[in-house]
Amino acid sequence: GLTVENAVLNHGRALNDPAVTVTLSKATLDGIQLGEVTMEQAIVDGRLSVTGDRMVFSEFLDLLDSFPFWFNIVTP
Repeated sequence: GLTVENAVLNHGRALNDPAVTVTLSKATLDGIQLGEVTMEQAIVDGRLSVTGDRMVFSEFLDLLDSFPFWFNIVTP
């Protein structure tokens, strides 16, 4: 299960009664992270399924920041 507390995304054991469940393969997750496919495309293609309250999933995604792939971790 994923939770967000104090602006930190945490991974832990599965939740008993999740508001939404997202199912996808590792390959699909990699494709999304690399920008090869969007989540919307993966849903349409059937590579990503969302069960439960899709609005909760949308609100969760809105909490996440996006960064350029090659951002500077330390700058001079």
